[in-house]
Amino acid sequence: MESEKNQTEKQLDYQALLAAAKEALKLEYQRSAALISQLQAIKTELEQVQLENKILRESSYENVVRHFETRIQAAEARSLKTEVRQNFLEINGCRDDESFDTLWESIKNKIQIQDGEVRIVSQNGTPKFTLNGKLMTLRDFLQSLKEDPISSKFFLN
Repeated sequence: MESEKNQTEKQLDYQALLAAAKEALKLEYQRSAALISQLQAIKTELEQVQLENKILRESSYENVVRHFETRIQAAEARSLKTEVRQNFLEINGCRDDESFDTLWESIKNKIQIQDGEVRIVSQNGTPKFTLNGKLMTLRDFLQSLKEDPISSKFFLN
C-alpha cells in the first residue's frame, strides 16, 4: 500500500511538474511572441525612417543642384547682359544706359545661353545666321538691330 501511495504521489508530482513546465513554456512562448511582434514593429519603423532619410537626402541634393543651377543661370544672364551692353555701348559710341535698358527688355528673349554657348534665336527658337552663313554673334546681332527700323531708334546715328 505504501508503495502504491508513493507511486501515486510521484505521479502527482510529475503531473504537477509537467503542468508547471507547460505553463512556464506557454508564458515564455507568449513573451517571445510579444518580443517578436515588437521587433517586427521596430524593423518596420526603421525601414520607414531609412526610406524617409533616402528621400530627404535625394530631395535635398536635388534642391541644392537646382539652387546652384539657378544661380549659374542668373550669373550667365548677368554676364550676357553686361556683354551685350558693352557691345551696344561700343556700337553706339557712348554710355547710353537708359536706351540700353529699354532695348534689353525688347531683345533679351532673342538671346539664349545653351550648353554654355550664347545663341541668337528668332521668335520660333531657331538660331539666326549672318548673311555669309555663320552663326550670328552678339556683335552681328547688335549691328542687325542698329539697321532694323524698329530697334534703330535706340542707337545713335
